[in-house]
Amino acid sequence: MALGGNVRGNDTPPSQYDQDSTSIVNISSTAYIAGEPEVGVSVTAPSSGRVFVSVGGGVRNNAATAEQVIIGFQIFEDDPAGALYQAADDEQGVRSCGIAVSQEYQYFGMADLITTLTPGRGYYFQVVHRSVLGNGTADLSSRDIMVVPVP
Repeated sequence: MALGGNVRGNDTPPSQYDQDSTSIVNISSTAYIAGEPEVGVSVTAPSSGRVFVSVGGGVRNNAATAEQVIIGFQIFEDDPAGALYQAADDEQGVRSCGIAVSQEYQYFGMADLITTLTPGRGYYFQVVHRSVLGNGTADLSSRDIMVVPVP
């Protein structure tokens, strides 16, 4: 878009949000998984190719171990059955404290700016989670995601 040009509706598609408060307990998978029910949103990339992604949730360790759980996101082209565009990354997620005592849920959120999307293409942003140690004492609740197009 040229400086001073008219902004059209497709230049800033609507923001999308999804959440679920189902608790998922005794997580032992060290690979990222989506969980049930799945939490995710479909977004059309704006003309800038940039979106702001916010992911959050409640995390805890349910026993006296140093376990941690991570909630992150991954991106697929077009829809959930499309090609994986960006895999989940531990640095783009929220993580429980991992102290060696049983904890109550703690709620965290994080934000990231994705700058490499193809303008006008559809993408699916999916919330995923994993256990760090795999010992089955990681729990989560209240997963959420918000994707906001950025000019």
